[in-house]
Amino acid sequence: MSPRIGDTLISMVVANNLVRHGIDVTVFSRHLHAMRTWFPGFRIEPALHATQARSRLERFDVVLHAYETDVPDDVHDWHPRVWGMDGWPTYRQVKPMVDIQLDVCRHCFGLDALTRDNGLAVPVDVGVSGVGNRVIIHPTASDIQKQWLPGRFLKLARRLRGRGYEPSFVVAPREREEWAWVEAQGFRLVSHESLDDLARWLATARLFVGNDSGLAHLASNVGVPAVSLAMRPRIAVRWAPGWAPSVTVTAPPLMPGRWMREHSWKYLLSVRKVEAAIERLRRRVSEAVLAFDQGSTGERTTSKSMISASPIAQTPMTKSRA
Repeated sequence: MSPRIGDTLISMVVANNLVRHGIDVTVFSRHLHAMRTWFPGFRIEPALHATQARSRLERFDVVLHAYETDVPDDVHDWHPRVWGMDGWPTYRQVKPMVDIQLDVCRHCFGLDALTRDNGLAVPVDVGVSGVGNRVIIHPTASDIQKQWLPGRFLKLARRLRGRGYEPSFVVAPREREEWAWVEAQGFRLVSHESLDDLARWLATARLFVGNDSGLAHLASNVGVPAVSLAMRPRIAVRWAPGWAPSVTVTAPPLMPGRWMREHSWKYLLSVRKVEAAIERLRRRVSEAVLAFDQGSTGERTTSKSMISASPIAQTPMTKSRA
């Protein structure tokens, strides 16, 4: 699996559909191993070091990766079937990545009766009824070019607080010192060493707002509506969070060419536009819950319980095969 959490969660759509069709799958992933209780029915091992690759992988029929760049150095030299999905035309389409995973299952693996579910099941001890009006803001990303301006995240947090929300910021432990100023501005700053702990905390939110990053996908996967900020329209289409309701926001298309857009978007995207996207998503979720409640009998459901990721039955695996 990819070292990137977003890619990993998306690729699990393929893994889940393979398992549902009787294929024995073993997943090697640092991220998923930390969250293995969230993925019942899968055999999940820690990520492999290069020195372990041959001894651990040579018994598998296929070694499957989303991206060729994530394949351990010399695996192609000794394994007859190493597949990188990003080299397939199906994987390069301009459409949501979760939909692309389904196309891969359908057209490349010949599977039918597919599901968008990636197999994540929120553990029973995780509370999924949102805490008050908590909004989790994730202001960082793997690439500095993907990060909206810090001052605008702060301004957004102030506006959200003024509207009755309870904004909190979340960053990686290594980023905490750089973002300590957020606490001086009166906002909570959270860091979790464990991805399991982070997922549990994300599941308590009513809404997630952040850059195009893995945490946007994780929030969506655990059932939290997400507003994602993207550099370019193509990125917005392909990398929109794909499970809970979401909105992806881009800057006005005032600059020509990819390079100009990637370097100017953070200055052109206004707080007002992001705030409007949040309100648009809030209305969409509220309307969906109202329609669900009016069409159901028995107890009413909250917005969070309506959109939470739901468990899926998995067939136990008896033989290692990728």
